[in-house]
Amino acid sequence: MRERTINEYERAVNKVVDYINKHLYDSPDLKQLSEVANISEFHFHRIFKTIIGENIGEYVARLRLEDIAQRLRMSSDTLDKIALEKGYGTKNALSKAFKKHFGVSPSVYRILPQNNSFFFRDDERKEILLNPEVRIVDAKRIVYIRIIDWYGAPDSYAKAWKQLGQFAKENNLINAQTEYIGLSFDDPTITEPENCRFYACITVDKDIQPRGPFGVQTVDEGLYAVFTLRGSYSGLLDLYFNIYIKWLPISDYKLRKKSAFEKYLNSPDKVSEDELLTEIYVPVSKKKM
Repeated sequence: MRERTINEYERAVNKVVDYINKHLYDSPDLKQLSEVANISEFHFHRIFKTIIGENIGEYVARLRLEDIAQRLRMSSDTLDKIALEKGYGTKNALSKAFKKHFGVSPSVYRILPQNNSFFFRDDERKEILLNPEVRIVDAKRIVYIRIIDWYGAPDSYAKAWKQLGQFAKENNLINAQTEYIGLSFDDPTITEPENCRFYACITVDKDIQPRGPFGVQTVDEGLYAVFTLRGSYSGLLDLYFNIYIKWLPISDYKLRKKSAFEKYLNSPDKVSEDELLTEIYVPVSKKKM
């Protein structure tokens, strides 16, 4: 397949994935999504599965159920309310789909320990006293390349950042104001590790057209709790454990339905590992008293 054709297919899939992220419960069907991609239904169905690894129906259904799983953990809303809001109609219909995917009913899932994933085993995580800065963050225009793999997978991440750096260099995108951003879309205690979505990103201050695997979008402004890690990226897991399992449940804040992101303040190519600085931005809103 010609490189130009591959680039067009990757650009089209990026466009559809970004559309799904914003319209997850609008019941987008194959016809509608193929129109977003500007590719025939027959060809787009095949292209999407080749690039993403799942067919469109499976992908959308999984994202919805994983989103509902997080809702069950983070709220006390009844199953009837969630089923109605999320388009399942009845709690029985939701329960059936949920149990088929997760192996347990929503009511059982809700009371399971939140750290039942290997990512967050208590006996392997150290506790950190957290005192985040909570502030409004301005919107950021970014160029990204997608990774679908377990968070921190060295080969996938190294390849993606290298590709992004080359693209930025070829298009003269780097300047003194450039920020290096990592966007995380999934909770690895809910989503299977190999399906976790991560965007390696740089901020841009000029118009640029999506091309091949490189997409363009905006990180929305809003209220974020900002946590800082000094040292190796391997410490991120301990920090995330303390944010989501220890700090968030007893804080005055709850999660907003936006993606958390990381900002890398320096580079492992220029400083020693113990001098690395990483900020984690968690989208939050005040809990109602």
